[in-house]
Amino acid sequence: MPSSGKDMPTLIWLPDLVEQAENFEKFFADPNSKVRQVRNIWLLNYWNQGSSDHHESYDMTDVSNDIIWFMNDQKLTMATIGGHGFGAKVATATATANLERFTGVMLLEGGPVDHTYHEAFHELKDFVSFVYQ
Repeated sequence: MPSSGKDMPTLIWLPDLVEQAENFEKFFADPNSKVRQVRNIWLLNYWNQGSSDHHESYDMTDVSNDIIWFMNDQKLTMATIGGHGFGAKVATATATANLERFTGVMLLEGGPVDHTYHEAFHELKDFVSFVYQ
C-alpha cells in the first residue's frame, strides 16, 4: 500500500514470517482509520517474503539494509517502523541499527525476545535450511 502523499509522518509496517503485507491492507486502508489520518503508511514485504525480491540470505543485517534502501529510494528520511511477529523483530533490528532514521517502533507479537532456545525456532531453522540446501 503506497503512501497517501500527504505531508504527514510515515509508518512502515512489516508482516510476520508466514503472511504477506497485503493481509494488513483492510486494517490500514479504511480512509476513516485514525492511523491513516495521522500517518502515511507503507506495507512492505521484506525480502524473501511475499512478492518481494528473493535472496539466499536471511541475515537480519541484509534484510534491514533492504528496508533502508527502500526508504532512500522513496526519499523517506525518517519513519516509524512496526511489524507483526517476525516483522516486529525485523523492525526492531532495523531501527536499532539506524536510530537516526526512525522516530519509533511498534511491535505486535514479537518483542525483542531471544527465541534461540525455543523448540519451534529450531524446527523453523531446520526447515529453512532443508529447503535452501
